[in-house]
Amino acid sequence: MINFIKKNWFIVLIGILFVGATVFFALEQTKDLLPGKTVDGKDIVFEINGQSITADEYYLELERQFGIQAVYQLFERAVLAQVGDRTDDIITDARLQAESTVASFKDYYGDEYETFLLEALKGVGISKISDLHLFFESALMLEDILTEYFSEDAQYNKFVEVRKPRIVSHILVRMTNPNSPTEAEQTKLDTVKAAIENGDDFAELAKEYSDDTGSVPQNGKLGLVDSTTQFVPEFLAASLALTEEGQLSSWVKTTYGYHIIRLDSLSKSEIIKEEQFLSSMVSLFPNAQQTLIWNKASDLGIKFGNAEFEARFMEYINSLNSEEGDE
Repeated sequence: MINFIKKNWFIVLIGILFVGATVFFALEQTKDLLPGKTVDGKDIVFEINGQSITADEYYLELERQFGIQAVYQLFERAVLAQVGDRTDDIITDARLQAESTVASFKDYYGDEYETFLLEALKGVGISKISDLHLFFESALMLEDILTEYFSEDAQYNKFVEVRKPRIVSHILVRMTNPNSPTEAEQTKLDTVKAAIENGDDFAELAKEYSDDTGSVPQNGKLGLVDSTTQFVPEFLAASLALTEEGQLSSWVKTTYGYHIIRLDSLSKSEIIKEEQFLSSMVSLFPNAQQTLIWNKASDLGIKFGNAEFEARFMEYINSLNSEEGDE
């Protein structure tokens, strides 16, 4: 779950850096106007569980420049601040990711890293490098909420029906030309075949013999695979054809050499732990995040202070609620 943001944080921040400051800066700049504060002479754009988002000139300019989508992003963050579960694990992971981010910006930009990092952080509502962990806390809370939602039967069962998820491992005997293996390549293939037929432990064989350096440290494990995984067609088809845990494929020839694949698990409890789970579900349900945030805001109670804005906002919300999950 947490690995999803770990793999993407640098791309997110660099993207913000080149796009410029976004709507999230607005929430940071006006956070002192939220619960318990008086907002004299300013209309309330919307209120969520007593938290008011005002429509002063800053927000009007924000909508003019970035459109209703930008205001929606502000709304989303305000909801998340109230419904997210800020656990000790999230706090720890967020601080570790913040430290890693600072180190990477130092490597990438050298002595000027603070200037670039601060500019990027403005785009996620952070004004000080020492507060960078807040960005990761928010992102990780959102991951937890989405993972819980995608684990519900309605979403998960559709995932199984449409994409056939499973966890697999493999052993690769790499060949320069699989159609004409060298003597050494053929000898290695025969050795692995004999060990497989003898019933030797698959994980141990993968660790000893597999030429896939990426999966060897995990004893051949490739993790979550589904019908959209970017594998060569022969390998993907053989992976999806397996139906029982522990089942082995026939030897599969690809441009890399010969593979034998094991179906490790079809278990929901194991699949939802895999780092690929969240990204795969997001691609299957592209509007789920917006729908979920809106539902949670509705549960909290949302009030609009401006009818014209409400109409524009609801039109945008309805545009996000188009049918999703089709392949």
